[in-house]
Amino acid sequence: MKKTIITISREFGSGGHEIGRILAKKLGLELYDRDLIDKAAEKIVAMPKEVLKKADEKKHNPWLHQVWYDVPNQELNGMTANDTLHQAYSSIIRELAGKENCVFVGRCADYVLRDRSDVLNVYIHADMEDRKERAVHSYEVDERDIEGSIKKIDKRRANYYEYYTDRKWGRAENYDISINSSTFGIDGTVEIIKMLAQKKAL
Repeated sequence: MKKTIITISREFGSGGHEIGRILAKKLGLELYDRDLIDKAAEKIVAMPKEVLKKADEKKHNPWLHQVWYDVPNQELNGMTANDTLHQAYSSIIRELAGKENCVFVGRCADYVLRDRSDVLNVYIHADMEDRKERAVHSYEVDERDIEGSIKKIDKRRANYYEYYTDRKWGRAENYDISINSSTFGIDGTVEIIKMLAQKKAL
């Protein structure tokens, strides 16, 4: 059987992280999401983890983000934390995909692994009402304007993706399948992706 590598891009509040977690558990795969920051921090020892967290999935902005000149890797000198973190993510994603079966959530993983034939690229979206219901429990949203917060976070993710890939976030041609988690539910969406991943790995 071939390797199983799955990338999940997701709208905020679509359940993408939960789907990735359940899917990885059912298939016996490693899941990489926010914990990639810890791995990146090991590579970028001169940058505090708090700086990296603030730069996570945000595009480079020279007016807002500090430029660093004291990183051990000379190739990264003079870069913002955003660019440095993206380069570290790309290196880590390629390294992990080369040695194990795994699921990646976000971080432009579909683009980073675009030259591999053993990757299933998934985009997860959902109806706004379902997204608002999930978003209520997130620290990232302003409860006074949940829908506005959701759109703002989506825009941030789209800007990040498009800046580092030169592709349109959410466009069908960038993924193998786009799934509405509101239509199939979390568990149903997991089963669909699981079936497709197993079929691809044959």
